[in-house]
Amino acid sequence: MALTTAYSGAPAGRMPFDNAFGFTFSQPFQHESDFTPANHRVPKVNDEQPIFVDNKSGRALTYSQIRADSLALASGLLSLPNLDPTEIKKLPPTPSCPQGPEIAPVVLIQLPNCLPFAPILLGTFASGFTATLVSPALTADEVAWILQNAKPRVIITATACLEAMKAAIGKQEGDRSFWNGVPVFTVDAVNDTYPLAFSGQSNPQDWRQLLQAKRKPSVQPNQRLNEQQAKARTAVILWSSGTSGRSKGVLLSHHALNFASASLWHDADYYPPSGPQRWLGFAPFYHVFGLCNVFLLGIAAGARVFIMQGFKLPDMLEGIRKRQITYVHMSPPVAVMLAKAEVVEEYAKRDPKTGRNGFSSVVGAVTGGAPLGHEVVVQVYKRCGFRIRLGYGLSETCSTALQRGLGEREMGEQAGDTGLPHWGVEVMIASGEGYATKEGEKTPAAGVDVEGEVLVKAPGLMSAYLPVGLFLGAKPDMSVTNEALTADGWFRTGDVGALCKAGRLRITDRLKELIKVRAYQVAPAELEAVLCSSESVGDAGVVGVYDDDEATEWPRAFVVPAGGKGNKSRADLEKLAVELKELVEKRTAKYKWLVGGIVFIDQVPKSPSGKILRRLLKSGAEGTKGVEIKLYEKKKRSAKL
Repeated sequence: MALTTAYSGAPAGRMPFDNAFGFTFSQPFQHESDFTPANHRVPKVNDEQPIFVDNKSGRALTYSQIRADSLALASGLLSLPNLDPTEIKKLPPTPSCPQGPEIAPVVLIQLPNCLPFAPILLGTFASGFTATLVSPALTADEVAWILQNAKPRVIITATACLEAMKAAIGKQEGDRSFWNGVPVFTVDAVNDTYPLAFSGQSNPQDWRQLLQAKRKPSVQPNQRLNEQQAKARTAVILWSSGTSGRSKGVLLSHHALNFASASLWHDADYYPPSGPQRWLGFAPFYHVFGLCNVFLLGIAAGARVFIMQGFKLPDMLEGIRKRQITYVHMSPPVAVMLAKAEVVEEYAKRDPKTGRNGFSSVVGAVTGGAPLGHEVVVQVYKRCGFRIRLGYGLSETCSTALQRGLGEREMGEQAGDTGLPHWGVEVMIASGEGYATKEGEKTPAAGVDVEGEVLVKAPGLMSAYLPVGLFLGAKPDMSVTNEALTADGWFRTGDVGALCKAGRLRITDRLKELIKVRAYQVAPAELEAVLCSSESVGDAGVVGVYDDDEATEWPRAFVVPAGGKGNKSRADLEKLAVELKELVEKRTAKYKWLVGGIVFIDQVPKSPSGKILRRLLKSGAEGTKGVEIKLYEKKKRSAKL
């Protein structure tokens, strides 16, 4: 049925209410339910079934050991002095959490993907504490901001991050007795031999001290939360990418995480054609994409996840071939590499006898976190033999929409969109005539194929942003949350998009990132897709630069030449600039042309999820100052009296 207004999706069906640990280990997809279609039922996951496998060493964590060690670690946390999971911080009601979000004492986890990540995070869930996940790549100043706002009662960090963590703790002003009393545990992610036996004789800061037996109180499996608790209690605080400012703490409840897993599996059309799932775990688990799509879903679905601590293209390619990976979760930059990198050719080449190549085990792939041009998707399909589907989601909404189908026909039909809303997710395009600000009001929808702000409503929505200064005793400032949530429960994504008659979502760009050229709005993502369609381009980022004389912005492109900038002369780059100028002129309206010029650089700065850090391009940060080439001469204006 064709849409008549820009609304797509439907409210969720029935789901159990539980702690995220309990739901994940409840074998939720074993039986048919509202969120598990009959053909998506998963056989019982056996206790000795490997779930997480270190891709380098082959060490494996079985289903039963993850569960047992998570409970042991939970008991270890509960045995620490002055820690009580019932010591709840209650926030005022929000449109997505009318009962008021709740935050238990916070356990900060700062780790790359590694085997210990599983018992540490799941043990935190099982203990009743709130986890906050922090990127190991953050600077001391960035970590200090998180410490100031989350005020963790326990810190578990990678040994490689310890010095930066100590520096961040040192930056905390006041209450030195509190920070001196925060226990800090470390994980040597490179050399840790978990799950091999631990003697207990090493550094007292070693995280495995929390796993020691006979700790009191013990934690029982499948501790239940009732409906109100599951919806209100914060399981995890994620930190928004901060592409245009300081990061914000995103509160996700236990029920939000459980719904994300259920919603993803309902729409997992790659199962069961490929049989038992075999995934590579290189998408960061501290990011919402890796956390929901790989980490939590992998356990619940009984998949085998081969963990990679960091991403290296040769390791990924060899991992896919060696491990016979069935489905790939990637960020957009990885997709661009698959389309353009020379090293891929060895794996893409087909055996003349069998017709198979290094990707033949792959049924499909998904990318999210940032835009990806359709041309790149087509290039990967033709080169490697599988379709990359575009997904859409945010830290605040978990997984929201996904392209359906795995074949070439669906790929062509869905060019330029990011698919249909997931099960239980509602998407609407705002009309621009205002938003509901009080109870009883309804936010009006735009028309079909009319662009506007993308709004999302689902059980997977954040309950609130963490108020700045909450743990310093100040009254909770809910203004940032109230700006993001309408009174009728919609989350304002800040993304511009439209819904077609079939209900599929098309994302244009970020509201804050649109370039204002005269009276027109230019989406950087559109120009980036055009530039990346060239075989001569390895990557590209586009921002607006302000022209005081003309009182307008102009698009400026930062381009990474295929094969790198270093082996090209100025003449080579000038020639490439002309080619790209003509490509943009051929494919876009005149107001979208690159009047701001082209800058050839070595690498486009991006967040772990693949979002282009445009603020760094605009500010001329280190690494973004390359070879600048002007494409258009300014017209001289006659003086006016």
